[in-house]
Amino acid sequence: MAIELVFASILEVKADVIVLSVHPTLLAGGGISGITHKAAGLELGCASKPLGPLQPGFAVLTEGFHLETKNVIHAVAPRYLHGDAKEQEQLRATYRTTLELNQEDRESQTIVFPAIGVGIYRWPTDIAAEIAIEELLNSRYAKTIVTVLDEDNYKAYASLLADY
Repeated sequence: MAIELVFASILEVKADVIVLSVHPTLLAGGGISGITHKAAGLELGCASKPLGPLQPGFAVLTEGFHLETKNVIHAVAPRYLHGDAKEQEQLRATYRTTLELNQEDRESQTIVFPAIGVGIYRWPTDIAAEIAIEELLNSRYAKTIVTVLDEDNYKAYASLLADY
């Protein structure tokens, strides 16, 4: 299973399913979450809000509405406080839960992820990238894409992907 690394926003990548790293309330936030909600239209917020709040490690699925994607997966990552085993397991669970959603939809062949947890949730790039790659290697999608928006994340993911 190959993982493709792209230096871009998730909205710039054509995929059947996009993954948003979201606040537990599932409300549109700042950054890519807010931009995605705006692009999708009010329907995305109306569909996702009743599904929250979610605990870290969980995710839910909605349709993409006005986006050029079939579905959106709203995934809640844990905040990095101590980097202990519990926090790391919650981040792993975020990826696993996300990949388990939408199993019955065999038409969706491409999924795109942001670098989950490395922004306001403060995960160190190397730890977040290692967890992401280990979990994404289990993706059932024909094409799994990770998007990054800065050089540090790109280098961390590229270095790990070179080993696979």
